[in-house]
Amino acid sequence: MPLRRYLSVCSSGLRRALCRLLCASGLLVGSLAQAGVTAERTRVIFPAGASETSLPVTNLNAYPVMVQVWIDNGALDSTPDEAVAPIMPLPPLFPLMPAERRMLRLVFTGSDELPTDRESLYWLNIYEVPPSDAGKAPPLEQARVVVTMHTQMKVFYRPKKLSMSLEQAVSRLHFLHEGIDRGTLHVDNPSPYYITLTEIGLRVGSSRIAIPGGLVPPFSGIDLSIEPGVPSVEEKGRADFIWLDDDGNAHSAEVSLQ
Repeated sequence: MPLRRYLSVCSSGLRRALCRLLCASGLLVGSLAQAGVTAERTRVIFPAGASETSLPVTNLNAYPVMVQVWIDNGALDSTPDEAVAPIMPLPPLFPLMPAERRMLRLVFTGSDELPTDRESLYWLNIYEVPPSDAGKAPPLEQARVVVTMHTQMKVFYRPKKLSMSLEQAVSRLHFLHEGIDRGTLHVDNPSPYYITLTEIGLRVGSSRIAIPGGLVPPFSGIDLSIEPGVPSVEEKGRADFIWLDDDGNAHSAEVSLQ
């Protein structure tokens, strides 16, 4: 789950209201529509002490688009004028021609006092609007429809000299199967990193059940629902899982359930 993508369908008269409604409802359409403006990475690691970093973006559409970017805390109904984050993307608004590649600057503003013992998470929003073709619009303005795409990607602010590497952090994850009565798998992360798990395979005896992963915050944990009827941990179960590194590459690992 490296990216979040949302489709907004807005007539000119109700555009703002409908866009807010679609974002608030979390309409996820990554499988139905692909964002034409694509970043060359699936996540950004912003190291503490750096004044800025960069992210290349390319317009894969066959038509020009207007692109608006902002960084926030990940709320689906966030807007650029309401976003609060210590990192600012520049330029915030720009046109992008077909096949054009542009370097997006992410500048640290120093506006927040961020933790020094763990990562902080923000989200980069890429909102693309296609041309309206106003000259070809039908007689009734309200009949015209504009389709836009909103993509979100993670921005990790990483302090200096954390107590371990990301690879070491992954090896310290704890998986606790609560058994039939609870129907949950608890993943505990005692490390200073956000760890992205894309898939988990719960294996107890000869049985295996696939569980969607999640983003595990530092020094915290998440509870994942599992299907009823899976035997409890007393049967010496194991879990295999897929995690993503700083470049978005997938790696597999396996641990004993606790």
